[in-house]
Amino acid sequence: MEEGGGDVAIHMEEKEEEEDDDDEEEESKQTTWIHLDEAQYVHILRKLFPKSSSSSSSRPLQVQDRSLDKQTTKPTTATLGEDQIKKLIHDAKEDILRELRQGKYDKGGGTGEPGAPDQNSETVSGKIFAGFVDQMIEKMKDEFKEQLKIKGLVDKIKNNLNRLPRSNKYESPLFILKVDELMDVSTCEDIRNALSLLNCSADLMIVTATMEIQLAKEYCYPPREPVDYSLAGLYHDIVLELTSQQKNEDSYNPQIFQDILYKCEPHEFCMKVFTHALYANPRRSNEELLKLRSTLQALPTTSFNSIAKVMFKFSYNDLPKEYKSCLLYLAIFSPGQKIRRSTLIARWAAEGLTSKEDWPSSVRQANRCFDTLVGRCLVDPADIDTMGNVKSCVVSDPVHGFITTIARKQHIVETRLSHHLARHFSIFNDLQLRSSDRIDQFFKGLSKSSQVSLLKVLDLEGCLCFLKKKHEYLKEICSKMLLLKYLSLRRTDITQLPSEINNLRELEVLDIRETRVPPHATAHILLLKLKRLLAGHIDPSNFESNPQIPHRIDKMVNMEVLSNVKAKQSHDLKDIGRLWQLRKLGVVIDDKDSHLKNLLKAISDLHECLCSLSITTPIATPHEAELPEVNVPYLKKHPKILESLSIKGTIQKGRLLPLFIKGDNNKLAKITLCQTLLSKDDMEVLAKLPKLRCVRLQHIVCTEHMLNFKGGEFRCLKYLVVEDSDLTNITFEDGSASELEKIVLSISSECSVSGVDCLPKLKELELNSSLCVSLLHDAKQIAKLTLRDTLLEVDALQLLTKKPNIRCLMLLDKSLGGTQNEITLEKDEFLWLNLLVVDCSAITKIVFNSGSAPRLEKIVWSSSTSLSSIDKLPRLKELEFNGDKVPNEVSEAIEKHRNKPSLKHNGPETRNEAKGDEEEDDNDAATFSCWKKQV
Repeated sequence: MEEGGGDVAIHMEEKEEEEDDDDEEEESKQTTWIHLDEAQYVHILRKLFPKSSSSSSSRPLQVQDRSLDKQTTKPTTATLGEDQIKKLIHDAKEDILRELRQGKYDKGGGTGEPGAPDQNSETVSGKIFAGFVDQMIEKMKDEFKEQLKIKGLVDKIKNNLNRLPRSNKYESPLFILKVDELMDVSTCEDIRNALSLLNCSADLMIVTATMEIQLAKEYCYPPREPVDYSLAGLYHDIVLELTSQQKNEDSYNPQIFQDILYKCEPHEFCMKVFTHALYANPRRSNEELLKLRSTLQALPTTSFNSIAKVMFKFSYNDLPKEYKSCLLYLAIFSPGQKIRRSTLIARWAAEGLTSKEDWPSSVRQANRCFDTLVGRCLVDPADIDTMGNVKSCVVSDPVHGFITTIARKQHIVETRLSHHLARHFSIFNDLQLRSSDRIDQFFKGLSKSSQVSLLKVLDLEGCLCFLKKKHEYLKEICSKMLLLKYLSLRRTDITQLPSEINNLRELEVLDIRETRVPPHATAHILLLKLKRLLAGHIDPSNFESNPQIPHRIDKMVNMEVLSNVKAKQSHDLKDIGRLWQLRKLGVVIDDKDSHLKNLLKAISDLHECLCSLSITTPIATPHEAELPEVNVPYLKKHPKILESLSIKGTIQKGRLLPLFIKGDNNKLAKITLCQTLLSKDDMEVLAKLPKLRCVRLQHIVCTEHMLNFKGGEFRCLKYLVVEDSDLTNITFEDGSASELEKIVLSISSECSVSGVDCLPKLKELELNSSLCVSLLHDAKQIAKLTLRDTLLEVDALQLLTKKPNIRCLMLLDKSLGGTQNEITLEKDEFLWLNLLVVDCSAITKIVFNSGSAPRLEKIVWSSSTSLSSIDKLPRLKELEFNGDKVPNEVSEAIEKHRNKPSLKHNGPETRNEAKGDEEEDDNDAATFSCWKKQV
């Protein structure tokens, strides 16, 4: 050890056995000088003589050490001179002697020889002190070795730092330290002391999976809140933002939120319900939150079900009484079943669950209730339309269990009625059917039953039991259930409507969509309280099959929705103009002057209430001219609040579209054109509509054979569908359609698509043709990709595995070519994929090798595809199988998987129901025939 110039250096021969690298072995043969910093000597002395050094400085280490405080000065640890060092050692000696006099040391321990004869106290004290000195020297050696290692490592770090230009200072490094468990505070202080030797500003990030937030605070310097990237931490940040306006109130205690959320770990559903309940009502009382925390702390187990039940009740108890009833009503449906918004709204209103006032008020309240239940995460959204509205929902298994228990206690769900039949009837009924009974067995005893007279709701969607009995069941319904308010015959096998249908004088909703009811069957309907007549033949392409407008439609003045009805006489259209409450109208008209004239008059008469309009005409060769001026005056007043416009077919005299998009109409948000013509002038007008969010172009003819989206145009467009249209080029210029989020393309002829990479918000792409595949190379920002009829080769599919942004991939029918395709995913492929849906018979097997799809959480697949090695997917949480029997290989893999992912099995019956739900229209509007073919 040499001393000179105030610096002390250690001269060492580097011959350490742990040096494995050949280069380092070569270096070890050379003499290396490591100069310890004065602060390291201070550190050693203070560690070895803590009692003595404590009196020399009472400042805490965080105050003494400014090594991380963005200062490039030397460490501020005080320098110890020779006199101070001597004093430290002298004080330590005096401390030991004092303790000896007080009897704190074992006087027999000085010799180390049990049973040794007693010696005088001075001899014993001397030996003890000598032993202490020996121990201290050994400790000092260990400390020197440790500090030498630290100094050597620090010197290596310095050699790799860049000096700042025009300065003798180093750049500020960032050190990331990943630990499984939080170290003790002294270890963290040692690390900070070591970093102070760099003599430059430095940042230290400690990454850990610990849940001890309070302990983590001790490591933050300067003192601050630790950055919490856990799931509970994420929701805690959201909660603090939601309740930020209460910060200045005396009762505000953000720690309660943190405690509650961490009690919910790791169950995101519970955190989500709590957070959304606070969003709905952020001004919760302190007592309420303390009670919730106490309830969670008192739970005997921390299982998901026990915590979820507490959080559900917390949100449920805060709901208005009517909303609670509407939520409990959902217990009659199966868990996971997709439920249409329009169905729920109408049924809630018919059951009287929302309001005892008039129908419009009841519907408005039902819509608010639906949005509230979705907003609180008590039900999950299933389908979202192009306007951003949730159009169907599902009830998760845990919530379904909770509401079923409550509903049975409150007799909202009748225990006497089997579950699979309950959804067909009113919730309050005296029906008694066994679980083995089918719906047709209910109808067999209908003529003798007196229990059906009070039924208000009868939902028979999908029931195929009428045809073989020659519609006797339907006649019984119309004769005995005279209080019915809601009757759905959708997707049933009825082929006629009996004259007794007019006996249902309380009926408010009649749904006969997707049936074979003949056109004349609806002509004689006269139901004065009817609010919604939802018609539509099972074959929408048959123009003549559409049900007719009732001859006495002018008497049904409460009508709000009239969908897919055909005008037999022109005066039927004129009578529609007297329905002052009509919001949604879907009509089919002949290419006749009288039909067009009276339709325009009716639309003019309804200009203050009509918000959705669909016009279907015969399909013919598109005409480029606009309607003659002689027809324009019939539309004296344009609809003020028209948001949705659909035009299918052509009028020989000219185009209908210009009539509705010109003028001061600035409410249009959705336009659908089907088998008609789109001119350059039309495109220019559409481009300037201020609220246009959705454009669907199906089988259209363009005069320019191209769609050119120019910069600054279509500023609000979010959704674009182009299907089998006469196009050769689609171009997006820079700055056009800046809000576009989704594109659906179904192109049957060669068409060039360019500029997709210029769409900053494009997240979803659906390709339904092999002619669209070139888009996959340009659309690098896509998060959701759906492929159908693309006939990709496996090699082309492999290119998608490296796309950095894909979160959802749907491989549907004929997405891959050939008949036998096995897809093997390797390490680092689909790094960000969360959801995989496979329903393609050409894909026979998917193999997940270790390291592939590391973030995949859910897989939906069908029986034509087998899955292998799903136990190698670390984040897999949910599986959904569509088919008859779940493969044994999957069941075994679930048992092996550490997450034990949940499995949902959809049999053939469930899939048929889902298929019918997918064909539901947007915004609970009527299903117009030009929308029937989904893209």
